[in-house]
Amino acid sequence: MSARRSALLCLDSGTTVVKAAVFDREGRVIASAQRENRALRRDGDRVEQDMGLSRDDAFEVLRICASQTSVRIDGILVTGQGDGLWSLDADLQPVGPAMTWLDGRTRQLIASLGLSGHLSRIREVTWSRPTSATQSLQLLWLKQNSPDRIQRVAHALRLKEWLFYSLTGELLAEPSAILPTWGSWRTGAVSRTVQDVLGLSRGLELLPTLSPVSACRAGLSATAAKTLGLLEGTPVLQGPGDVQSTLIGLGLGLRPGVSRASIFGTSAIHAAHVTDADAINPSPEGAIVLKFVLGDGYFHLHPCFNGATVLQHLRGLVAALPERVEPAYSSVIVQPFFEPAGERAPYTTPDALGSVLGINAETSPAQIAWAAREALAFIGRKSYQAMQVGLGPIALGGGLANDGHFASFFATVMNATIERVFSGHASLRGLAAIGAKFILGEPDGAVSGVWCGGADDRASPQGAMIRQYAERKFAVFERLAECVAAEWPCLRTLQNSLVDERAR
Repeated sequence: MSARRSALLCLDSGTTVVKAAVFDREGRVIASAQRENRALRRDGDRVEQDMGLSRDDAFEVLRICASQTSVRIDGILVTGQGDGLWSLDADLQPVGPAMTWLDGRTRQLIASLGLSGHLSRIREVTWSRPTSATQSLQLLWLKQNSPDRIQRVAHALRLKEWLFYSLTGELLAEPSAILPTWGSWRTGAVSRTVQDVLGLSRGLELLPTLSPVSACRAGLSATAAKTLGLLEGTPVLQGPGDVQSTLIGLGLGLRPGVSRASIFGTSAIHAAHVTDADAINPSPEGAIVLKFVLGDGYFHLHPCFNGATVLQHLRGLVAALPERVEPAYSSVIVQPFFEPAGERAPYTTPDALGSVLGINAETSPAQIAWAAREALAFIGRKSYQAMQVGLGPIALGGGLANDGHFASFFATVMNATIERVFSGHASLRGLAAIGAKFILGEPDGAVSGVWCGGADDRASPQGAMIRQYAERKFAVFERLAECVAAEWPCLRTLQNSLVDERAR
């Protein structure tokens, strides 16, 4: 078979959807498959995932993709939702369900640690304040609430590391996913400070062996090869987290002029490619910095817990809320903090709570639905202002990139051109670009020119009337957020007291 007929098989196991695609040597999708994430379980603050079912779903979409094409698979690339605790025992079996990045059980823990200054000491090392999504705090929660279970934990993984192990039998991790929790992005080294400050007897000892993305690889095991219908020994490369993979797929740091990008998926992520480390603004505390795996510089991220799922949460509260809506400008302001874990950036607090303000008897469900979209755009503007990054277009991906009305309003709020990428394969395309460089040996020019897709559409700022409306409403949104945020801790205390009372 000719080398021109070879291809890369890419997997992204997300919070909402598990998907895979095969890319040929010209960067074209020649096969794809996806399925709903069946493994996620929500129960109040508890947001867990069945590890075995997560593996099975991932294997199934890989198997379907492999069966759809006869081209030779030169490599498999893997990513998945970031953060969380996916633990194995000494026999390399799951220790209960995974605590996902949305799990909110560490909220009260964070409040007590913050008062004692522990989180500030950790932030001095990692540059990012621990949140409910942070693996180290989830280990501490297990230590305090499930001592029998924590004693069984021999390995602390993330989802992509669990899937990589399931495919290869090797425990490896690439550092960009590890360092925001356990080390320094500046030095690239892990630090015992985190576990010492938290009083964890084991922390770094539980992590997989670290290897840069270029070398974080192993051969497909015989068992996995039989399940997938692929050749044993096929190279499997562990990519960076799904966020960086998606940003690369959107062209951040690769396509000329694209130095900013936003993703509105389950979460919302706002990011800038920064080449000067000293120019990175250290506020807010929930910001994260990742080393760019395909070139020089860093990705400066504002990862929000609350993304497009805000719309789903609101539909659960307002039965008549439409799933799709045209602009319905109004006095309604939504504060989009509905996840049990609170918020990570640009507001960094486990106490954040959602609100719907400015309603009356004439308010329509469509106005609430549109105000939620406005809120997501306003949060994006807050993030880019805090990052203090330059002008230029913003690449837009995720489910809301398909909403042309939202893209136009986001362009108006940001006063910038929005380059929409709505193929749905951004994370997989980013993985393919990584594989093109590190498995196929493609030069950097080919990676940026062939493997990173361009914009599918562009949205420009709207006219003067909508610009004025957006400016006035953004100002009110900011002021209301400051006012209400002062009461979040009191509201959380009230909520917790009711939960404790019901538990008696």
